[in-house]
Order: sequence, then structure tokens, then C-alpha cells
Amino acid sequence: MSENVHTKRKPAEDFLSVKDLWHLCKRNWNWFVISLIVCIAGAAFYLYRTPNLFTREAAILVKEETLGKTKSRNTSGEDFSEMALVQQQTNVSNVVRQLSSLRVLSEVARRMKMGQNERDCLHAAMGLQRRFKASIDNEKSTVINLQFVDNSPERAEEVLETLIRVYNEQWLEERNKVAASTSRFIDDRLSVMEKDLGVVDDSISSFKARHRITDLAHVSDVYLQQQSSSDAEILRLSNQKGMAEYVLQILRDKSARDQLLPTNSGLGNMQIERQIADYNDMLLQLKNNRAGTSTQNPRILRQEQQLEEMRQNILTSVSGQIKTIDIQLQKFYDFSGEASSKIASNPEQAKHLVSVEREQKVKESLYLYLLQKKEENEISMTYTSFNTEVVDMPHGSDLPTSPNRMAIWAAACLAGLFLPAFVIFVRENLNTTVRSKQDITRLSNLSVVGEIPFFGEKRSRFSFFRKRTKGGSHHTPIVIEFGKQNWVNEAFRLIRTNLEFMANADNSHNVYIVSSFYASSGKTFVSINLAVVMALKGWRVLLIDGDLRRASASRSLHCPCVGIADYLGGKEVDLESLKVVKKDYPTLHILPVGTIPPNPTELLSSEGMKELIDRVRREYDYVIVDCPPSDNLADSNLMERYADRTLYIVRAGVAERSRIPELEAEVESGRYKHLSIILNAVDLRRLHAYKDYYYYYYGRQD
Repeated sequence: MSENVHTKRKPAEDFLSVKDLWHLCKRNWNWFVISLIVCIAGAAFYLYRTPNLFTREAAILVKEETLGKTKSRNTSGEDFSEMALVQQQTNVSNVVRQLSSLRVLSEVARRMKMGQNERDCLHAAMGLQRRFKASIDNEKSTVINLQFVDNSPERAEEVLETLIRVYNEQWLEERNKVAASTSRFIDDRLSVMEKDLGVVDDSISSFKARHRITDLAHVSDVYLQQQSSSDAEILRLSNQKGMAEYVLQILRDKSARDQLLPTNSGLGNMQIERQIADYNDMLLQLKNNRAGTSTQNPRILRQEQQLEEMRQNILTSVSGQIKTIDIQLQKFYDFSGEASSKIASNPEQAKHLVSVEREQKVKESLYLYLLQKKEENEISMTYTSFNTEVVDMPHGSDLPTSPNRMAIWAAACLAGLFLPAFVIFVRENLNTTVRSKQDITRLSNLSVVGEIPFFGEKRSRFSFFRKRTKGGSHHTPIVIEFGKQNWVNEAFRLIRTNLEFMANADNSHNVYIVSSFYASSGKTFVSINLAVVMALKGWRVLLIDGDLRRASASRSLHCPCVGIADYLGGKEVDLESLKVVKKDYPTLHILPVGTIPPNPTELLSSEGMKELIDRVRREYDYVIVDCPPSDNLADSNLMERYADRTLYIVRAGVAERSRIPELEAEVESGRYKHLSIILNAVDLRRLHAYKDYYYYYYGRQD
């Protein structure tokens, strides 16, 4: 394997790739089976507990004559839409809102016996309102589409039929209320006009009898025609003024706040007529809303405010109309006075008589007008046509519209497949530790000489690898055995082969130090088994326990209490006598720590340590030095002076990925010589993009 070439720092790529996610999903296939079973069972339970819902639809047409858009004529040629004094126009959007109002639906609930009292009916109406929908296709359409959802298709059809019937009846009732109010107004005015006409008739009769006047035919036809024309205009304007003053009287009467105003009353101003019609509609809507809620409801208060504003606008308009009429009347009165003054031949009695007769004509004309409107209003009250017409009767499919079984089954299957993949994806992306060789190669240009699979019963951040027998007793940390072909043995053999390629021909650079970021990375485990696997090939290997602080390798291999610390401290002079030889591995020598020294840093930096390394380099094919972790300790840096190569142990699932670029920066700065990484404790079941044949073959060995 070639040496490290540090040319360009690689960007961090912590995001899980699709390929890695696919391999993880394959490794955890049982998660998907369980998730599918749970989701499908949940969908089955939901469908079992959820009742079937059926949808029924209907359509009604709002008649155009109630909208004021068209005019239908009767056989006599009269304008039927304007025959009545009261015209209750309809807005399609308001009809849509009224159909779904609690007032209408409460009556539907009462007729269908959904409650024992008004409170129960109101509660039932709220339930109907949630399942009912009224809509129009577009703003210009007058067809309203009705839709109701219920677990009983027969009841859904009955609700729609009853709803249409209740709305039409309530609409007709409201129209009759307006007509009745107008009828009372006309009756009051007729009574007043009858009295006024009687007074005028008596005045004319007594005046003629007193002055013995029988005929005024001798009055000049020219002046009479002029005066007649003026009188006609005065008559028309007086009628308008009389009606305007009556409307003004109603508006100013505080006790008549809830009284409807007469519409189409002959004021001669279409704008005022429209204002009165809008005022009556708003007043009726306010009365309807008051019946179903509190008077302190913000919506009621807002409507009352709008009604007051409309009342003030009408009051202003009517007052302005009266002033206009007064100006016009004054003009025609002046004109009529001029005509009267020119009748030089007429006596004063004739003038007085003409004036009284004029008043008689005015009152008589107004009286006849009111009689006509009374008749029209009576016809309007007897005309019982509704403002809507059924286009489509309630209908619908016999199949339930909810729940959608196919969609629920599909969603359950998709959720069963998606949830485990999502959990795996989130878990892996939240994992900031080194997981595999690919994490190292993505983050740096450092070479990885091998990956050692996880070995042991329990994996912990604070535990070394352990080899356990079936009984569970703790033995030697050596896992390398001759002829054994399980994962760990093959992994160490692969590392040995890679190191063999990296070594030079004359084997003069054969001193390897083994270090890590921090404790619990498994560097002692790797050092021991790497020394053993090299010794199995017949090479002379020396394992030096360079951790003078903890002596991990010495304790694990049960070495004597004398060793390199005693030699460097001058207590022992014979280096050969300190070496330990295992009988199963005759070419493997171990140099333990011995007595834990109080000054490990001074001993490792001494001249004696340099001479020792120079000596064993010539005597052995490979020298492996187990050093302390490099973080916060200077021991590894001191041993780096004597080493030819550095083997850095990175434990998967423990070492943070952010440390890899830091390690590469230290290598580029020259802190380590020919550093290579050994990835320890790799979990083959979660290995990203790992080759299946490797796991298939070696993952089943004993």
C-alpha cells in the first residue's frame, strides 16, 4: 500500500448517502417487517372502528326575479316584478350562508326530532353544520350545490330535503313580514287621508253655499291651463314630500328602530329606494341572528352599528330630498300665484275656491295612490312562490365516501416502509462518531490499513475488547489463533499484509508505535494481537508496553513486575532477562513496564530509551510499541522521535468524526511519521456500503 499523500484537504461529508442508507435498510430488514405488521394492524383497527360515511348531494336554483335581474310579464302586459309595493331581493352568497345557519339547521333538527328541547336541537344543528356544505360554482352562478355527509344515506337525503323546505318557508315568512308591515303603514295613511278629504270637501261645500258659487268656467282658459300645469307639478311634488316626511318621521322615532321602512313608496329617488331596501334586508338579517345568539355577540354589535350608519345615511338622503322638493314647490307656487293674479275678472272668492279645490285634488290623488298600493301589497301577500327551485333532488352513490379504504391501506404500507427508513436515516445523521472506513476517506486523505470488526459480548465507550468463553469467564486478550478464520483473525491478517507492503525492502524502518485519541479505543488490544499475528508468520516480533502510566498490556498479559521502567531507571541492566516469551508464540517477545515510575516522561525522553530502540530495531523484524493516548499526554510525542511509523487506532462508534480532519492537520504539520489508521470495533451489521460477501463468508464463522 502506498504512503500517505497529503495534497488537498477533503470537505466534510457527514450526510448519509442513498447507497449507505440502502445497505443499512437491508441489514435491518426485520424493522421493516415489524413496522409493516404494526401499521397494517393499525389500519385494520382504524377501519374496524370507523363507521362508513355516505355523501348525498342536491342543487337548487335561486330565481332571477328575486335577484332583480329579469322581469317576467303577465298576460295583461303589466310588469309583474314591480306589481307589489314590497320587493324582497335576494343575494346568492347570503342564501349560501343562510342555508348553513344554525337558525335553519335548528329547525331541521326539530322537525327530524333530533332533540327534546331547544338546547338539544341547537347542539344537533351544530353537528349538522359540520357535515353540511353549500357552495356555488362561480360568482355569476345562481345554482347552489348542497352536500351532506352521514353514516346513513337515507337520513342524509332527508336532511337535504328538510333543509330546502325549511329555508323556503322561512324566506316566505320573512317576505310576508315585510308585506304586513307595509300594509299597516298604508292603512294608517289611508285613515289620515280620509279625514283630510272630509275636511276639504266640507270646506268647499260651505264656501260655495256661503258665497253662492256654482261654476268657474268663465275663467280664462289660457291662465287656467298654465295654472293647471303648475298644479300638476305641485301635486306630484307634494306626494313625494308627504311620503318623504313620513319616512323621516319613522327614522326619527326611537321606538320604531325595529320597524321596517316602506319600499317603492314613490319618493322619486332611486338611490333612496335602494338604501331603504338594503336597510330592510340588514334589519331582517339582524333579527334572524338575534334569535340564535346573545345581543353582546361581536357580530350582532357590528351589524347594529352598520344598521345605525345606514339609518343615518337614509335620514340624510331623505332630508336632502325634502329640501329639494321644497325648492321645486316654491318655484311652482310662485308660477301658480302669477297665473292667479292675472285673472283680473275673478273675484277673491274664486281664488279661494281654486286654492281649496287644489288641496282637495292633492289629497285625493294621494288617497288613490295609497289604495292602489294597498291592492298591490295584498296581491304580493297572496303570491306564495318561493325564491328557490330544486334543480337536482338529493342523490348519491351507494358506496361509502369515507373512510377511503384503498388510500388507508396504501398509506399504512407506505408508513410501514417509510418509518424504519426515516428512523435509520435520522439516527445515522445524528451519529457524529466514525462509523466505517468510508467516513475517514470522505473527511481526509489519511490511509486506512485495516478494519477490525467488533469482538465481544458488550460494546461500550469505556470497555476494551474482551474474549469470553461460553461460560463467560475472562481470559487472555489474545484473539489470534493459528488456523482460525473468523472475522477478527482475517482482519488482523489483512492488516499484516498491508503493513508488509508498506515496509521497505531492507526492513530497517520496523519500529511502529500504536496510539489513539483517548483511552478505550482498543490500542492495547490491537497492539497485542497485531504482534501475535506477525509472530504467527515466523517473524521476530517485540511488543513493548510503552504506557508507563497504566501498563495496560503488561497487566493484560500477566507479565512480571520488572521491565522497561526498571531498565531505564537503572535498577536492571540486563535487558534480555526482562523480556517475556509466551510458549505458544516463540518468536514473540514482550517487554513489560515493570514498576510504575513516578517520572514516565523523563524516562521516555532519556538517552537510554533511544539506545534501547536502536538496539531492538536491529534484533527484531518488527517492534510494536503500545503508547498512551495522544490527548493531554506527551508520551506518544516522545516515542514518535524513535518510531518509523505510527499506527493510530480509531474506535468506530466512539471517536468523533470531527477529530479526523484535526488528525490530518497534525500529520501535515509533521507531528506523526507515516501515520496510518486502524479502524477498530466496526459493526458489520451497520457497516456503510460494506461488501455483502465479506459478511456472508466471515460473519458465520465460529
